[in-house]
Formats: sequence, structure tokens, C-alpha cells
Amino acid sequence: MPAPYDLYDYLSYWENRSYEDKSERTAIERFFKKIPQKKKLIDIGGGFGRLSSLYAHQFEKCVVLDPSEKNLDTGRRIYSKYANVTFAQGTLPVLHFDEGQFETALMVRVAHHIKELTPSFVEVFRILNKDGFFILEFANKNHFLAVLKAFFKLDFKYLSDLSYVEKRSQKSIKENKITFVNHHPKKVLNDLKKSGFEIIELLSVSNFRNRVIKKIVPSFFLLRLEKITQKPLSKIFFGPSIFVLAKKS
Repeated sequence: MPAPYDLYDYLSYWENRSYEDKSERTAIERFFKKIPQKKKLIDIGGGFGRLSSLYAHQFEKCVVLDPSEKNLDTGRRIYSKYANVTFAQGTLPVLHFDEGQFETALMVRVAHHIKELTPSFVEVFRILNKDGFFILEFANKNHFLAVLKAFFKLDFKYLSDLSYVEKRSQKSIKENKITFVNHHPKKVLNDLKKSGFEIIELLSVSNFRNRVIKKIVPSFFLLRLEKITQKPLSKIFFGPSIFVLAKKS
């Protein structure tokens, strides 16, 4: 049975999303500076290895893990110049790697496909070595526009409701399309802590992800604003993506 992304052109998805791509790289680079040892990294759900150019020069060995053979084949073709980057098929919540095998785990644009995150966090904890680092991104239920909409609807329980928000249409749900949910940040952080992780830092990412804004404001200026605001805006979970740096404790 093909993986969902075997039937989707994920490479072309990123063609007009330079702002989002660079915003995420800015956050990850910031986190990488806090990681003292850079030996083995696993990019869980790494697709075609979009971020491999970011970590290939910093880590000795890198594994891009993805359920889609199409994505993996694309990555092997595009990034063959990186001898220290390998591509392997696999998916959460069961990873076929030895305990304590990696110093760093990266999981970007994956959590929105998982309704219950704790089993996956426990498995990531298992494959990390002592004091290993986990860089997690998740789609934020409580981003600014969502909270604003809830306020105008007089839905005052929205902020305190820890459940995820289903983003698929009723048609997509009936057709059993791939899961797509936004998570409550407090629930994600609690699940990380219960799984054994210590939260080191949070960043609010893609804070200006809006079609109109991206058309009007020059990209270089948006990215400059992004870099300045990622840390302070994380305190109010402002952006559509939240990045977490966690440590195995």
C-alpha cells in the first residue's frame, strides 16, 4: 500500500514557499547552536530531505526517515552530493533503530499528521542517547488568527481546551485522507515532559505567513522581522508553527 505522500508532489509544494522554508531554517539554526555534540542526527518524516543542506555540514552522520519511497528516491537523487546523508523508509510510532543511537532528532511538519503524540515522543526518547536533543515543530492550534476568530465567535473556552483541532474537511475525513490536526501548545509541552523531556527553548515561526503580507512586503524584510520576533512571540504562542528544543533528561 503506497504512503500518502507517494501520491503527492511534495517537492513542488515548496516552490513558492521560500519565506516558510527560510523561517524554519532560521529557527533550526538557532537551536543547532545550543547542541554541543553533532555526531548522529535523524530527520524523522524528513520527506525528500529538504533540510539536509542545513544539517549535512554540521553533523557527522544524518538519516532522513520517511514513509514515502517517492520522497526518499527524490532525496537520493537531489542530495547525492552529501555522502554523510542516508535515506531510510520508516514511520512513527515505531522506529527500527537501537536505543540511544542518535544525539539529535529532528521532527518538522510531522506532528500535524499524528493525533496522539505521546507514543511518538516516547519512541524518540528511546532512540536518543543520554542528554540527546529533540527539535520538534507542530502546527499551533492557538495561533493569533485562530484565537482572534474564537474571540469574535464568543468561544471563550477555546484557549483552555487542550484537544487538537481537526483541519480536514468532512469529505476528506470520509475518504480517510491523511490526518491533519493543529495541536494545543500546552498539551504538546505536557506530553513532552511526561515522555521524559526537558523543555529548553520555544520559538514562534512563520509569524507573517499571509498571502497578502508576502505579496506586499519584501521577502528580505519579512525574514529580518521573523528572526527578531521568533523568540519574544513564542511567549504568547503567536505563530502558526511552534518550534521546541527539548532535551532527554
